[in-house]
Order: sequence, then structure tokens, then C-alpha cells
Amino acid sequence: QSDSKIMTANGHDMCNYVAKYKFANYQIQSVLKLDGKLDYSKLLKAVRLSVEVEPVLGSKFIEGDPPYWKRLDNIDKVEFCTLEETDFLEKSIKLFIDSPLDMNNDPMLRVKLIRTKVHDTLCIKINHACSDGAGAKEYIHLLSKIYTSIDKNGNSFTPKPRIGGRKDQDKLFAELGIKNPIALWNPHKKAPKTLWPFPWKQGDGEEAGYVTCRLPYNQIDTVASYAKRRGATVNDVILTAFFRAMFDIYKPPVGIPMDIGSTIDLRRYLPKNKAEAIRNFSGGFSVAIARIKNDTFEDTLLRVVKATAKIKKGRPGLQYAFGGEYVEMIGFPRIKAHFKMVSLISKITSKIPFIGRITCGPGLSNLGFISKDLLKFGSNV
Repeated sequence: QSDSKIMTANGHDMCNYVAKYKFANYQIQSVLKLDGKLDYSKLLKAVRLSVEVEPVLGSKFIEGDPPYWKRLDNIDKVEFCTLEETDFLEKSIKLFIDSPLDMNNDPMLRVKLIRTKVHDTLCIKINHACSDGAGAKEYIHLLSKIYTSIDKNGNSFTPKPRIGGRKDQDKLFAELGIKNPIALWNPHKKAPKTLWPFPWKQGDGEEAGYVTCRLPYNQIDTVASYAKRRGATVNDVILTAFFRAMFDIYKPPVGIPMDIGSTIDLRRYLPKNKAEAIRNFSGGFSVAIARIKNDTFEDTLLRVVKATAKIKKGRPGLQYAFGGEYVEMIGFPRIKAHFKMVSLISKITSKIPFIGRITCGPGLSNLGFISKDLLKFGSNV
């Protein structure tokens, strides 16, 4: 059943939900600096209306067989959006980024307007259990549109609920002529072949920490120009830097290909590259590059470009779509039990000294531009 109060949870939702067992970061976050100050009362209305447009953001994941999304009972009392006034902007942003979502009690969406004497900063946090990065970008545009409409026309914005379901998956397989996706799922194709023994120090707390780095103005343009001259993408250049950093830290044996995963938006296979609603619809692939002594950055980049070009020819990410179908078939209880067991084993083994190292599978998830143009929030950008 799919309506605005009860919605089906797909296989991607299930896997991102059980990521709460210390598997992955289940928070998608963005920080938007405005050139002035918003009207907070209008922002409150816009955020609330956005939850009507995308009902999954005002829902809770219900563990069942099958699991589903259920609209929050006390939705009008839920604090989706808050305001903080401060003289210490960077500290407030860091606190917001570091604060974890409560997977069992918090709503799927949290918006915070941080106000200084000069300007506002809009911080948005979305639970990965209900949306991927592309969906989060879509939400930012939606909020911009609703706020601007309220600012210009008062309360005339009428929300039309967008309900996610099976249609996107069915469209994807129909577009590619795939009739039995589960039969094509191969877990060995999807999984990286290697893990990296990474320097490890057991921390005191259980929560994840985050480090943010803001690139200097125009640096992305410089990277993009460099990439274009060498027949590469920005992602190829970032991936090359990632590999070289990991080679430097770990120093794997020369000539042995090592894997780094990368994400990909499955909407690329849909008409107009767009899903019916905000949802999880991402896949991934692994790039394997070996460490070579005295390799220059450009030498490594050439090998990365060759590897990614080959992957792009073979419908990348589809194994994740097939895997999502398989997850739905075997059921949520088995998926939850599996992830809990693996998490427990990882927790036990992490306490056993292994010359200060732990095996990990690093991944790159680059969402690219939030927007090619300046986003408008009423008269502010």
C-alpha cells in the first residue's frame, strides 16, 4: 500500500536503516550560507509544507515483515526546524554536523537556521534511511521553491504529495529490458575484492566524528580545468588523490590492485533522470588500482581514467538495483539479523590489538554541485 500515511520501504531503505549498527554514516547534511537573513516564520511554514510534499520526511521506519514508512502521529508538534542566534558560527555548524540523528525517535528531517549579526546559515540534515544524496539535493531545491513562493505570494503554496513506490524500480528495469533482476544479482560482482588495513585507535565514545574542509574559492574550477585537459572527470581526480593518500598511509604491496568504492545515481537510467519522489535510488562500483613505485600523480590518474571508463561502459551500479530486489525478497528480519551479527563481530574484533590497524573498505561519495545556479530563498541567495 502507498499513500501519504503508509508507504512501502524498499530494499535500499532497509539497508540504509540497518547502517545504524555502525556500518555507515546515515546522515546526509548540507550547509548553505545566505547573503542576508530569512524570515524565520516563513521558513517554518516552508519546512512544514515540504514534509507534506514529501511525506516520507515526516514518517517513521516501522520494523515489520515487510517494513514500511508510517506518518508520525504527532506531526504538528514535531520540531522540524529550529533557530539559533550565535557569535560563533563555525562552532554552531560543527555542533549541528556532529549531532547524531536518533533513528528510533527523530524525524527524518532536521533543519536549523543559524543566525549571526551579519547573515543566516541554513543547515539541513536528512536521514539516509529515506533518501540518498540526489534526493537530499532535490529537497534543497524544493525548500527553496516553497520558501520563495510563500515570500512572494503569502500562503498560496498548495502541497501535492509525492509518494515513492515500486514504479521507479519497474521503470529502470523496463528501460534496460530486464525482466528478472533477482536472477542477475551477483554478490561477488558487487563486493570489493580487497580491504585496507588502516591505522586504528579505539576511541572513548560510540558516535561518529566528522571533519569538514572548505576548499578555497575557485579551486573546484581549477581541478575541473585540469581534469578536462587530461580527458578525466573531477571525480577521477579526487579518486586519484584518494588512492595516493591511501597508498601513502598503508603502503600495500606493489602491483596488487586495491579497491576503493564509489557511488552512482541510478536515476541516470530513468526517463529525465528523475524519480517519482525523494527516495534511496543509488548504486555503487569499485575501482581497483595497484600501487606502483615512483608513479607520478598523472600516471595514477591515467590508470584511474582507464579503469572508470571501462566501468562506465558496463551499466555501473545495476548490481545494487538487483541487490535491492533480493533484499526485499528475503525480508527485513533476516537483513537486520545479519547486520547486527556482523556489527557485533566487528565490535569484538576491534578490541583485539592488531598492530594498531583495522580492515576497512573506503568509499568516495561525491554529490557534485548542489545547484549550477545560485539558489533563491525569497530575495536572498
